Amino acid sequence: MEKVNNKQMNSQRMIKEAIRKIALGRSIERIDMSPTGMSGIGTARMIHGYVAKIHNNPDDDEFDVYAGTIDVGEYPDETASSEPLIHKGVLLSGTKDNQGGFLVIPTLFSDVTVVSDSATQYMYIVNYSHADIIQLSVHKEITIGVTETEELDSQDENTPDYDELEPTGKESSTKYSASSVETIVKDENDKQATQKITPEQIEFVTDQSVIRQSADKIEQSVGDCAITTTEKKITLGAEDATEPLVLGNELAKLMLDFLTECSKIMTPTMMGTMPAVNAASFSSLISKIEKFLSKTTFTQ
Repeated sequence: MEKVNNKQMNSQRMIKEAIRKIALGRSIERIDMSPTGMSGIGTARMIHGYVAKIHNNPDDDEFDVYAGTIDVGEYPDETASSEPLIHKGVLLSGTKDNQGGFLVIPTLFSDVTVVSDSATQYMYIVNYSHADIIQLSVHKEITIGVTETEELDSQDENTPDYDELEPTGKESSTKYSASSVETIVKDENDKQATQKITPEQIEFVTDQSVIRQSADKIEQSVGDCAITTTEKKITLGAEDATEPLVLGNELAKLMLDFLTECSKIMTPTMMGTMPAVNAASFSSLISKIEKFLSKTTFTQ
């Protein structure tokens, strides 16, 4: 009879252990590894402190061991230790080499929050007050945006919840993919400005104003009026314009020569050869030539 009871108890323990493993999944490994198991502080601990050192100097003696990590000094009120407690080699991301994924390199002496896994003894940054570098790297797409909504009326019991608040129409977002970056900014009047960057072209659009830049051409247009720049040609009005621009200095020289020759015109009369009646006007026109030359716009 006793053997039967022992057998039943063993069967029940096996069933409980199987259920426990199914419920906890891979976490069971970390719990079993943890010195405290499921009791006490559990498998993780939150630590508040400051960045005592950043291991980014190859000439430092500790670089070979702690490269790509930081040291965190625990605040005195977080530990019972009478001496300053420094946690060495705190990891900055989920990967030990800090390649890819989400990475934050906090500023030296800035406040940080660290999680410590008592099973593996690894420590990771989970929050920070100031950062020198923030990296977010993925395989497909990242979108960062802001959509403004009406304010929540905390005094009104019938106010909509945050996810039900009406948008004001103001919003902005930037979408990053492996082949393009697209940014859009809108206001409450449905006016918007967009920017799209691809390996072939950069385009800015604001209402009728458009700027397009590619490897061999830049085009700025407002409606039907455009300025197009290529390696050897600039066109005003439209890309297919055929009328050439005038060289200002050359035109001024031509006008000076022309008016000078006109001022020399002599007319035969009964009283002999006489200068043109309006000869004085030519001299007056010569003094005005410099006035039609631009002081701010130049060509060659």
